Amino acid sequence: MEIDVKKTAADLGVILGVMLFILNAIFYIVDIELFLNPTVSLYSLLFVIAFGCYSIINSRKKLGGYINWSDAFVSYMVCIAIGMAIASLTQIFIFLILDPVATEELNEMSLIMIKETYSSMGVNEELLQQVLIEAEKNPSFSFKNITLGLAVVLLMHVIIGAICALITLIFNKNNPEIA
Repeated sequence: MEIDVKKTAADLGVILGVMLFILNAIFYIVDIELFLNPTVSLYSLLFVIAFGCYSIINSRKKLGGYINWSDAFVSYMVCIAIGMAIASLTQIFIFLILDPVATEELNEMSLIMIKETYSSMGVNEELLQQVLIEAEKNPSFSFKNITLGLAVVLLMHVIIGAICALITLIFNKNNPEIA
């Protein structure tokens, strides 16, 4: 029986997507500022990477202990792409359909964060005003920026997935086709 790595990874990607959906819903219900918190973002990123690695390990286990680099990479990327797409659709639903006012609140909060960050770095007032004007024109939680964010995150995960797939090769059993 042939194991389909893409199907296995897609199933895990849906599970990841549901978990990220729940996480986004919790952020929205508990405190909307969590969407802007860098610590929360870091933990979310680490969770997603760990889930992608789990997808590789799960695929390797189903393949009998040996997985080649391309199958490991596909397993990681399919899982992450589906999960992150569901998370992005959740954010689009929350911020553009369910509660557009929340988008405005987050944009105001992000402008305050930008001003505080740039002021603490000693940036001159003229440059700070230019940055704030640009940020105001280009809200973080617009459809364009959510989808652009998804694309950037997926590109970042291409690199992370390639590294995870290489690391997985270290822990492989011997290739049954060679042995």
